[in-house]
Amino acid sequence: MALIKITEEQKYLWLEFHAPDSANALSLAAARELRAIATKYKKWIKPVVVISGHPKVFCSGGNLTDYKKLKSKAEGLKVNREIENCLAVFAKWPAVKLAIIEGDVLGGGLEWLSCFDYRWSTNAAVFAFWQRRIGLTPGWGGGARWAAKVGEDCLRKLLIEAEVLPAAAALRHGLIDRILPEWKIREAVSHWGNLLESEIANELNQWSVKTESKVFAKLWLASAHAKILNRWRS
Repeated sequence: MALIKITEEQKYLWLEFHAPDSANALSLAAARELRAIATKYKKWIKPVVVISGHPKVFCSGGNLTDYKKLKSKAEGLKVNREIENCLAVFAKWPAVKLAIIEGDVLGGGLEWLSCFDYRWSTNAAVFAFWQRRIGLTPGWGGGARWAAKVGEDCLRKLLIEAEVLPAAAALRHGLIDRILPEWKIREAVSHWGNLLESEIANELNQWSVKTESKVFAKLWLASAHAKILNRWRS
């Protein structure tokens, strides 16, 4: 049974993560599904929206029930390295990815959250780097991704203190970008999608310091730029 439901719409690709037997824990099976989706839709250029099918949890971290069944440290590390690799593929997926968070994000769930370009939350959600509480640190590549987003000093404090953060605190720390009421989510997503429906928005999604000149050259006198110049000349 698939843990991630895929729905193709005119403007978006909707992914619904639903693993009720484990409080939406990110198992190896779920990570493999994420990698498979990113691979299958690698040329998808429309926005991707990920929501939770669990009413109270976006992602509760790694699946401890699965981990308990592993027979050795080597076996455990092998499983976690594969999850790390799956999330790396998902993170590098060129489609613009938005996480809609309506429930708790704990431990490894925050590592998955680091893979998204946009992270919107309702006030009902809480966030916690619980790795320290179970004697661990981040191990799925999320530490490096979060350090790039919020800075190593901020991340180190969050990891050491392992506090449960309400949405407002998560926003202050840069873990999420926006807080909005549940009833406004669809409207906000629709508006956001309209902003991304342009030639230049797609190119900007591929932009980096290394590619700046290449992207600039591609856009020079392309339709959007030419239209502005023609107005100026008139």
